[in-house]
Amino acid sequence: MENIVLISHGGMAEGVKVSLEMIVGKQENVHTVSLRPDGDNLQFEKELNDKMKALNGSTLIIADLLGGTPCNVAVKNYLNVEGVEIIAGMTLSIVIEAVVNQKATIKELVCLSRENIVDVKAGMNQAEKEITEDSKEKELSNFSQYAGKENIVNTRIDERLIHGQVAGIWSTSLSTQRIIVANDEAASDPLQKSSLRMAAPTSMRLSVLPVEAAAENIRAGKYGKQRLFLLFKNPKDVLRFIEANGPIKTVNVGNMSYKEGAREVTKSIQVLPEEETIFETIASKGVNVTAQLVPNDPSIDFMKKLRG
Repeated sequence: MENIVLISHGGMAEGVKVSLEMIVGKQENVHTVSLRPDGDNLQFEKELNDKMKALNGSTLIIADLLGGTPCNVAVKNYLNVEGVEIIAGMTLSIVIEAVVNQKATIKELVCLSRENIVDVKAGMNQAEKEITEDSKEKELSNFSQYAGKENIVNTRIDERLIHGQVAGIWSTSLSTQRIIVANDEAASDPLQKSSLRMAAPTSMRLSVLPVEAAAENIRAGKYGKQRLFLLFKNPKDVLRFIEANGPIKTVNVGNMSYKEGAREVTKSIQVLPEEETIFETIASKGVNVTAQLVPNDPSIDFMKKLRG
């Protein structure tokens, strides 16, 4: 859809849009119309119609509640209008999917919404059983036919590891088949591993490994032709991976939060002096270092920005 209009009681629509843009960046094609606490169906109908008249192209209306005034007004005015679709049951996940995957059908969006209602405690217990156990196959020579032929689709530094941008946008847009989190702390913590499995798309395999083990497995061809997304928590781990002969040509710096003494390089990247030195070392090894929050953003030369 060329346009998305979020409609709700009170400030829900505006809140969802704010949260959406925190994850995927500014969205000029996403609009909101709210039934104000001091308003009524007439106020809302006028504002919705004014908004719809100002838009060009196909439009998806996402309402907060089936049977509520915003949804009912949308149905009354646009049920039989060509190029306008209406769904009810607004969630942040369904709005993100509608924005990122504009080819998604209404049926797919509705199914996604249902799948995102999760019993977290039960899911964590199940995740413990589903986590990929790389230790099951110890003889790496069995994979020698794939050695040096790894298919790495992205290498990213993201302090939050698997979250909305990684799970909902990057990994799906790159048709990732396996996410590899290379971090010693996460690999040694069963709770973190289960949380990462819960956060990762269910269609993708996940490996949570110590940095050196990740380098060894990839170098040995353990994952065959799978499309791999490498995820690091910090530049220090990236350098350790490189020094362990892990294959990296490009690294995308996504999110590094503020720590005392850090300076802002981009809005989402705060770098300590010692991390600047590490980035210089990474770049000196022939690795192209870029900064790009989400796929729709332009990729910038991170080292130029860091030195500027």
